Amino acid sequence: MRGRAAGWRAWRRIVASGAQAALGLALLAACAATGGGGDDDGPPRLGGAASSRSVPPPGEGGIRAEVGGLPVTVLLPPGAGPFPMVVMLHGCNGLRPNTWARWVRPWAVALHTEGIGVAVVDSFMPRGIDQVCTRGAAAWARQRANDAHGVRAWLAAAPYARADRIAVMGMSNGGRTVLAALRSLSEAGPPPDGQGFRAGVALYPGCQSDTDARFAAPILVLIGTGDTVTPARFCEALRDAQPPGAPPVTLVLYPNALHSFDVDLPERRYLGMQLGGDAAAAADARHRVLAFLAAQGMGR
Repeated sequence: MRGRAAGWRAWRRIVASGAQAALGLALLAACAATGGGGDDDGPPRLGGAASSRSVPPPGEGGIRAEVGGLPVTVLLPPGAGPFPMVVMLHGCNGLRPNTWARWVRPWAVALHTEGIGVAVVDSFMPRGIDQVCTRGAAAWARQRANDAHGVRAWLAAAPYARADRIAVMGMSNGGRTVLAALRSLSEAGPPPDGQGFRAGVALYPGCQSDTDARFAAPILVLIGTGDTVTPARFCEALRDAQPPGAPPVTLVLYPNALHSFDVDLPERRYLGMQLGGDAAAAADARHRVLAFLAAQGMGR
């Protein structure tokens, strides 16, 4: 426990400065810097450089949100950059300590083994949102797609990131946000910087809003057949609806796996959702995600 606490205390917060453009939206920023505080001040280091930065969240319809900035936690692997990066999007319950420990950290460690950095976005805290599991999930996925686009553009200007090697990955509502982000890019065309997400990884997303959608980049969807929160049949319909020549949607179905199968979590009911981890499915998912990203040119 002493080592864990020291890791949390070693965290430092930095707010990015300057102005960035993302899909025509000004990303205004203020300058500030504070030292790490107590044990709950932020996530532990994962063996590489770490910083927490903020970009203002653009609102729906091209209007910048009135709240301050979106906390974006950047965790880089060891070695010299620039690195491929994955923008990580939390689920409908927000970015809580358990999410850091049981979802962000295992995935960040796995991605770091392939030389991939991560940028973890907190869409809810600055907006005063507790959870969207019980209301507005589809609308929030659309809103958070703007968050993802803004962070991608911000990362593309960072010296430690490869601008042409940025993917997006999310769980649950974050997975639904991945679909919304790549769908909106397909509908709107490339962003002003000519880049865009290299690929998307959606873990147990709600696919029902996207069964006839087209996407701007390859997507890997991983979901359990036992998932009663986001039923897999909608993701099967999404996959089957893709026309020849479109960026592929690859679907992996895990027999009987529940929602949150990649989280080390005993089976339980929470906010009306049946959740539970599946160690075998989680291990297979990590292998498949790394292989998928490597195939998109995201590996070492």
